[in-house]
Amino acid sequence: MLTFGHIADTHLGHRQYGLKQREDDMVSTTRAAFQEMVEERGTDVIVLPGDLFHSRDLRPKVLHQTEQELDQIPDDVPVLVSRGNHDENLTPRDVTWLNYLHQRGQIVFLKADLDADPDTARFEPYDPEEPGEYAGFYDIETAECDGPIRVFGLQWRGAKTGKALQQVANGIQATNEEYGEPAFTVLLGHFGMEDEVPTLGGTVTHTELREVKEVVDYLALGHIHKRYEAGDWIYNPGSPEAHNTREGRDDWEHGYYSVSLNADASEGDESVSYEVAHHESKRRPYYRIEFDVTPYESPGELESAFQEHVQNEQTTVKEYCEQSKYTAHGEPREAILDLRFTGTLQFSRGDFRTDELAAYAEETCEALYVQVNTGIRTANVQQLISEIDEGEVFKDGQLNTAALEDSVFETIAQESVYAENASDVADVLGDAHQMAQAEEAVEDIQDSVSSARRDLFPELADDVVLDIDEDPFDDGDAAETASDAVETEESRAEADEAAEVMNE
Repeated sequence: MLTFGHIADTHLGHRQYGLKQREDDMVSTTRAAFQEMVEERGTDVIVLPGDLFHSRDLRPKVLHQTEQELDQIPDDVPVLVSRGNHDENLTPRDVTWLNYLHQRGQIVFLKADLDADPDTARFEPYDPEEPGEYAGFYDIETAECDGPIRVFGLQWRGAKTGKALQQVANGIQATNEEYGEPAFTVLLGHFGMEDEVPTLGGTVTHTELREVKEVVDYLALGHIHKRYEAGDWIYNPGSPEAHNTREGRDDWEHGYYSVSLNADASEGDESVSYEVAHHESKRRPYYRIEFDVTPYESPGELESAFQEHVQNEQTTVKEYCEQSKYTAHGEPREAILDLRFTGTLQFSRGDFRTDELAAYAEETCEALYVQVNTGIRTANVQQLISEIDEGEVFKDGQLNTAALEDSVFETIAQESVYAENASDVADVLGDAHQMAQAEEAVEDIQDSVSSARRDLFPELADDVVLDIDEDPFDDGDAAETASDAVETEESRAEADEAAEVMNE
C-alpha cells in the first residue's frame, strides 16, 4: 500500500574534529541512505524527526549541498521534517533554514502550534498552493483506505516535552474531529525515552506517552543516536553517522527504517498493519585501541611497547574497515581511532607525549583521525590520594572536597607541561570541574579553559589557527585548509586532560 522511510539526526554541516572529510561524510552517508530508500526500498515518503542540520547557523556551502541532495529525491516523494535541538540551536528563532526549505518546496516542515491554547496543540494542514512557513500535518491519500495516512510533527521542546505531548494528544484528537479520521497516524518527535537508553538523559517516560498512544500508531523519534524500539510503536533509527567515540562502538546501531503499511479488511472493518525493517547506514568506522601504561618505567620503554602494540593491531584495523557497512562505493573508509590510555603512569606526565604516540598510530593504521582518551593517573597522584592528610580533607567527619580537589589538581598540574604555573593551572582545572558539575555547556567550559590558557601562556597563542575565508561552493583542495574549529595538538591535549580530571 505505502512505504515510508524513517531517518533522523543527519547533522549536515557537522565538521567533526575540524575535518572537512567528516563534514563530507555527513552528506555522503545521508545521500546513500536517501538513494537506498528510493531505489531499493520503494519509499513513497521520507520522514526526518529533527537535526537535519548540525547548527542553525549554516555556512552557504552546507545549505547548497543540502539543496542538491534534496533535489535528487523524486518530486513525488515528499520529505517531512520536524525541528530538532540542533536545528534550533539553543536560542530559538522564529525563522530557520527549515522554514526556507519548506517555502522552496524541498521539504515539508511540520510543527505544532503550542501557544494558541495551553491544553491543546493546533495543527494546520499542509497546502502545496500556499505552504506558508510551516505546516502542522500532512495527509497522504491511498486508494486502499477510506482515510489518509496522516503525519504530524512536534518540534524539540527539551524539558517542556512532557507538557507538549499532552497538548499534542489533545490536538491530534481535535484535528481528526475537524478533518476526518485517518487510517494511520505518524508523529515525528525529537526526544529521548528515559527507560530505553540508560545514562543518556532521556526526558520522557512511557507514562507521559499514554494519551499520545491512543491517537498515534507510529512514533518516529530522533535525538538519541542509537537505534532502539519500544512497545511495538516507538522507533528510533540511530543517526546515520557516529558523532563521538561512544557512538562508534559496535553495540550502537546506526541507520534508518523502512516501514511498509498494508490495508487489512476484517469483518468489514478496514485497518492498517505495518512491518518495520532497520537498515544499517554506510558510515565511517571507529576502532578502539587500548593501551595500559602501568608496566613501563620510562618514556622510551613505553613508546617501544606502544609501537609494537599498534603494529599488532594493524591487520585487525584493516579487516574491520572492510566490513560492508564501512565501505563507500566498494572502497573501505579510513577509520577514526579511539586511542585509550589506561592504568598508572610511572613517570612525569610532562614526558608522556600522547601527540607523538597518536601520530604514530594514525600513520601505521592509515587512520583518518586519532581521538586520544587518557583515563590514567600518575604514580604521584596515586600516592597523593593514598597518603593525603585526613585532617586537611575531613572536617567534623565530613569530606572537604574542595581541599581534596585543590591537592589533586595541583599535583596533576605539576606533572604536566605546565608545571611552572602549577598553582594557576590547578585553579583553571578546578573552575572547569565546577562548571562541569553545574552542567554548563561544553562549549562554555572549552572557552573558559582556552581563555585562561591564553592569559597564562601567551607565547603559545601562535599555535592557534583561526578561521579563514573560503569559497563556500568550492569542494577543491583549498577548502581543506579552512576549519570551523581547528585544534592544535596542545589544545587537544589540554581538553583531554581537563576531561580526565573531571572524570576522576
